[in-house]
Amino acid sequence: MSIPRRRRPSHPAIVGAVIAAVATVVAAAIPVVLELTRDPGGSGAASPVQGTPSAGQPQPTTPAATTGTGPSPTPAATASQPAQADVLPLVEVPQVDDLEGWEQEPLIVAGKRHDSVLSASPCWLNDHFTVTFVVSRQFRVLEAAVGIADDSPGGGALRFTVLSDRKEVFTTTAGLGKVRPVKVDISAATQVSLRVSTTNLDQCHGDSIGAWIAPRVRR
Repeated sequence: MSIPRRRRPSHPAIVGAVIAAVATVVAAAIPVVLELTRDPGGSGAASPVQGTPSAGQPQPTTPAATTGTGPSPTPAATASQPAQADVLPLVEVPQVDDLEGWEQEPLIVAGKRHDSVLSASPCWLNDHFTVTFVVSRQFRVLEAAVGIADDSPGGGALRFTVLSDRKEVFTTTAGLGKVRPVKVDISAATQVSLRVSTTNLDQCHGDSIGAWIAPRVRR
């Protein structure tokens, strides 16, 4: 013979919570129902709920949320730097005396036109012009060619000298119609100087022009 179970009465706190929840839902639903059933124009159609754009109106755009998974922009400071040139014209290196007394213009030397030329016209015996560049031990070799401009008067050879930190490290002479190559180790130099000097007084008449042809430095 089975014994019938007695129904346990509901706890008052649980009953109160359920009633409160139902009242909250009903209270929230009433404004929505009223808004949907309101028809200001008398057409019987429900008006759009406030805050929701109707058809034909521009839709506001919302910026996409940043998830942090996309690639981050590269800072300017970390952008790749252009590679340094292995060979650089000497005139693009910082100068000490701003080429005072020197010219940069095309010249014909030994019958050939040269567009990149540093030239000077010394006078008097043992007179000279010197130009200095700051290389800061960034280069291994100085290369060039030397000669006298073809429109110079006869009068013997001019002397061409390379100085490393004011010490002579190379010297040669060249006369009209001759071109001499120059290649000097400057790896230990902080400054490099080019010099053109006279060898006799006859070179003063008519301004013999000593030419450093395409002087350049190599890393």
